[in-house]
Amino acid sequence: MYESLEHVVLKNGEKVEAGVVIGPDLDWADRVEELLGHKGPLWRWGNEMVLRESLPVEAYYYLLVREDGIPFSNMMNIEVEGVGLYGHVFTKPEDRRKGAASLLLPILLDDFRKRGGRALVLGTGYDSAPYRIYARGGFEGVEPGSGYMAYYPDGERDFYDAYFADQTMSVARIDWNHWPPSIPLFIGDFPGVVRSLVMEVLGRRSTEGPIVGRLEEEIERKDEGKGPRTTVLTGDASGAVFGLATCGNHPMWPGTCLVDLYCHPSGWERGAELLETMEVDQAERVVAYCDAGLEEKETILDAAAYRPVATYQKRVAADRARTTFVDVREWERA
Repeated sequence: MYESLEHVVLKNGEKVEAGVVIGPDLDWADRVEELLGHKGPLWRWGNEMVLRESLPVEAYYYLLVREDGIPFSNMMNIEVEGVGLYGHVFTKPEDRRKGAASLLLPILLDDFRKRGGRALVLGTGYDSAPYRIYARGGFEGVEPGSGYMAYYPDGERDFYDAYFADQTMSVARIDWNHWPPSIPLFIGDFPGVVRSLVMEVLGRRSTEGPIVGRLEEEIERKDEGKGPRTTVLTGDASGAVFGLATCGNHPMWPGTCLVDLYCHPSGWERGAELLETMEVDQAERVVAYCDAGLEEKETILDAAAYRPVATYQKRVAADRARTTFVDVREWERA
């Protein structure tokens, strides 16, 4: 469905229409996909899915459009229950420096608030020109020096308190409706720096991109009748992702399966179940990594017959500003 929102005037005096495509929309899919055709294969696949298939997510593509109906500027939100990821910010080269992004962003945020949006997260270069545009719009860095930014209409603390409030939880194979809800867990100010080596998430980083790869793999595995390699622990009331386990080939060592597990502080009690539900590939060895001294995770690994085999001193920065470093322990399954 396409909805016209308002008309705006570019810096050169040209009047254009601002509107939003709400996926799935087969009438607009080709036009949006063509505008974003420069994206990588995984992102093009993601756009195709949300624009052409009925999925358990809300997809919003905010566009600037001329009278010929061809869009030249875009911003996207993918949302679940008021929690969203913001991305695909793009304006055709010949239409840049006309104020498109500065005009479209407040329209998007106003629409987000009207829908009851609670949290919107993006990633960009720290202190870059886009970073400063987003900061003027109300986004804030998740930590000093970070290019990941979040927008909380009702405040960050109120959002996190409500989103991760005590509730019953369920373990499931990862699906589209876990995509945006995984982000607050991984950008949150929670214990644990080694959050997912398979997805290359160390410290407070968004899972916006990495989750797409996990989703593509799980769809293929499910179609082939295979068990899950990525499982999530979700809150039944809020839909929040309280924990995620996944596995994949070790990036360095052949014949080695790398297992990841990360949870919200109140989700660790179900962490063992996440590991048990995941189907780990047969390999010569199976390893996992953990912040040395993160007792909740180490207890789960120990109970699952993993044993510590090495400790790497001050191996990874605990924050984007690199003010402190943590030791990382390698565990191998017996």
